[in-house]
Amino acid sequence: MSVAALNLPTKACHNCRKRRWRCDRSLPSCQKCSSSGTECLGYGKLFKWNSGVASRGKMMGKSFDGREREGIKKAAKTQDIPALVWDNELQPQQPRMDQHVQETHNHQNNDAVSALEQHEEEMAMTVQRALADPLVSDLDHRSRYYLHHFATQLCDVMVVYDTPDQNPMRNLVPATSAYPLLLHIMVANSASHVFNISRNPMHQSTYQVDSDTAIVPYNKPASCFGAPFKSPLRDALVAKQHALSLLAQSVATVDESNIDLILVTILLFVNYALVESGRDKWRVHMDGALKLIRLLGEPPYLQEPMSRLRQTILSDFLVFYILGSTFSFTAMPTFIPDTIELEPILRYAETNNYLSCPSPLLRVMLESFALPSRTVSCTDEVYGNIQEKIGILLHRALDFDPVTWSCEFEPASPLEDIEQRIRIAAAHRSAVCIYLARVLPSSNPLIDPASGSAIVNLTALANDVVYQISHLKPGDALFKSICWPLFLAGAESRDLAQREWIMNTLDELYSIMYWGYLHTSKRVLEAIWKYIDQAQDDEENCWVEEVKDLGSDILIA
Repeated sequence: MSVAALNLPTKACHNCRKRRWRCDRSLPSCQKCSSSGTECLGYGKLFKWNSGVASRGKMMGKSFDGREREGIKKAAKTQDIPALVWDNELQPQQPRMDQHVQETHNHQNNDAVSALEQHEEEMAMTVQRALADPLVSDLDHRSRYYLHHFATQLCDVMVVYDTPDQNPMRNLVPATSAYPLLLHIMVANSASHVFNISRNPMHQSTYQVDSDTAIVPYNKPASCFGAPFKSPLRDALVAKQHALSLLAQSVATVDESNIDLILVTILLFVNYALVESGRDKWRVHMDGALKLIRLLGEPPYLQEPMSRLRQTILSDFLVFYILGSTFSFTAMPTFIPDTIELEPILRYAETNNYLSCPSPLLRVMLESFALPSRTVSCTDEVYGNIQEKIGILLHRALDFDPVTWSCEFEPASPLEDIEQRIRIAAAHRSAVCIYLARVLPSSNPLIDPASGSAIVNLTALANDVVYQISHLKPGDALFKSICWPLFLAGAESRDLAQREWIMNTLDELYSIMYWGYLHTSKRVLEAIWKYIDQAQDDEENCWVEEVKDLGSDILIA
């Protein structure tokens, strides 16, 4: 039988040819390579990246690989993260072998193995192009960058602990490849956030003597996506408009298969409003979400048991509903249908929702919204009924013990700091009492110190909030939960030094989050303090009326 009939190789393998060894041309690999413990590269064509030299143009006399390696080396000096990674951050580099061990290892290997290792290293240097993540391979470079920003910079702010499989927003990122609606609203959030980072930092308040508002320029490792961009605000508005168009189409065809997706999108629209400014626009989205949430209490939308995604959605919406109702001071409709169990939703809200408000205090707030509208023209009977119920709610809030509550608290992470939870729970307790007390006029016996029968002292409550929050530092996981209680304490503050501390603390929070609602918080506090300082000593100067006169819906989260 001829050699051609056996289809045997007619030439030596690539390894033997490179090292000028006598190859036995065995199949599937030669014995030379097998005995040396190396991989045989075979006998066919060996494909590698083209390393030809350009004959004209700007690359004349240069190879593409040389230009690419220069770019990689240059980028490596300024970037820490060269590629988009979703669930796991980059793996740490393997430590280099000790020099003595390396030398011993080299002496033990023969020249053939050393030469082969050198050849493999040369090939590794040739193939430098990283594979694209299939999730983002079809996206343009702007969308890739903003989606990467959402996963790395925004997801962790939306929860207390961003641990594996504990952040539903991060788990939704892969769904963007199938749902353009979700992709566009995430891009809009990210682009708006990048705009906040790239523009001027928090303004210095007149109540701040000396404030260092300089922030480190936004220089995230994103050159592989062609970013940062010069027009993030435009990108945010364009993506938001696309998301609105797709949302209108989805709402028109809502059913049990897409209602959760639509609610997540609306939730991210509310989040977009917070990133932007926390004024006005969020209310429209909350009203639309309320209509859809009412459907969840009826078949076929009702889930028993409730999925984890829906529980998270309803929990976040409930928190926004409570926070947004803080400055309306009017009776509010029921947000969660009676057919849906409320306790699991409140439980999640106190564990991993970024507000971290204990569920007993959330219940007190919800019950206060059911009270009749508090207006100047209400009858004495209605006013007396309101006063009685407010007194009951105040006692319930004051009776809340953060230490006892922490004993039954279910930690959201193995790294849970219970002492910090107790601190933020105590701050929320005093803040809830301030909110309930401000339903009543300042002359009411329940809050007037001169009456002798006052239940609470507003100044003492504000001081307690400041004291509890002062124990939380910017690096703490619960530091992101301070804005709402700190705002209510600031509204009651009369001390100039305390006001300056509050403004500086809000600046520290902004340097971590870069969310626009913190700008709004400072401006509203300035307006409240100006109103209080200009009032006469014998004049009733409740800041609630000043907030109402601002003429816009404010969401302080």
